[in-house]
Order: sequence, then C-alpha cells, then structure tokens
Amino acid sequence: MNASVILRLGSVGALAVLLAGCGMAEADPHRFEGVAKNIAAIPLSTRDGEARREPSGPRNAEEAGLRPLKVELLTPHQLWDARDGLTSKAAAVLPALPSVFIDPEAPPEVQAAQQAAAKPARPQAVASPSNAVLIQLGAYASQASAQAAWERLGQGSHGLKPVFEPVEVQGRRLVRLKVRAGSAQAKALCERAAASDPWCVRAAEATSSTGAA
Repeated sequence: MNASVILRLGSVGALAVLLAGCGMAEADPHRFEGVAKNIAAIPLSTRDGEARREPSGPRNAEEAGLRPLKVELLTPHQLWDARDGLTSKAAAVLPALPSVFIDPEAPPEVQAAQQAAAKPARPQAVASPSNAVLIQLGAYASQASAQAAWERLGQGSHGLKPVFEPVEVQGRRLVRLKVRAGSAQAKALCERAAASDPWCVRAAEATSSTGAA
C-alpha cells in the first residue's frame, strides 16, 4: 500500500468524523463538499511522475545465457558405421610412415641403402581360385569407413584384395565393399560380416554348389 492510498483512507476517516458532527454541517453546508473534492484529487496510481522499477531478472533468453542447440543429422549408413565402432577406426586408417630414417648428410651409397630398406616389400600375387565369386560385404558412408571394415573383416583372409566401389543411391554417396573369394572364404566372410543382404550368402552358396558339381 503506497502513501497516496493511506492518505486517502485517512481523509475518508476524517470525513466520517466530520459527518458525525451534524451541528457543524448546519453551520457550513459547503464545507463537506470541499473536503470530498480534495480527497478525490489525491492520485492513487504511480504512473504520474514516478519512475517504474526495472525487472531485476534477465529480459530474454540471450541475457539468461541460453544459446541455440546445434543438432547434427546422420544418414542411416553413418549411424551403422557409428554403431559398429568404425568411425573411430576410420581415423586410424592412414598411410604407413616409413620405418627407416634417411639421413640427408649420409654418403650417397648409404642413402641408397636406406631408401631400399624403407620401400615396403611387394606382396606376392595369389592366384584366385577357379570358383571365385565377387561378393558384397556392405555399403559404407566413406572410403575410410569401408577400409576400416575390411581391416576388421579381412583378418586371416590372405591373398584377398578388396574392391571399394563408390556409388550414389537416392542422392547419398556410398562406398560398397566387395571382394572376390572362393566358396569357403566367401561364406566365412558373409557370416563374419553378418551381411543383411541375403545376396552375399546366396552368392557364396551358389559358388559352393557349382564347385561341387
């Protein structure tokens, strides 16, 4: 309750006391009319000439320290890669660094020997079996993810060379992981990859039946 309201209530109380004195009213009939006008002129609102109080708390989300939330959307293939733990493995698929340091101040014959030792040995070509078939082990969101998948799936599969086939499916760029293998290796790879596409298993079984015939 502000001071103006208290003042008006006090004036009303004083008016009530004056009304009780009927004898005084008969002496001056206009006296109470003037008192009533003075009471009515007392302002009750704080709008006139008084500054409003500013809110002490934040006025918007920015002052409150709130910031927009950024959401990253992943394609189904990217979600599969993240589920299989291939995202972290893909970063590790980098060109191998030379294990031999070449001293630039060494004699030419020493540098030649160091360069020869730094070159990796060429893998020997392994002849593909006559009943080899090209199977697809999966489709991945990037070349690195497909290479990481082959590092995991191709363990123990000596002599097999993976094929990374970039394709575009419904506006999404994918990399298919394929490999040419014999019937036994193809079936083992399909089971190890848990390929959702039954074509992988059918191709391996067809190769096995053809070789048996």
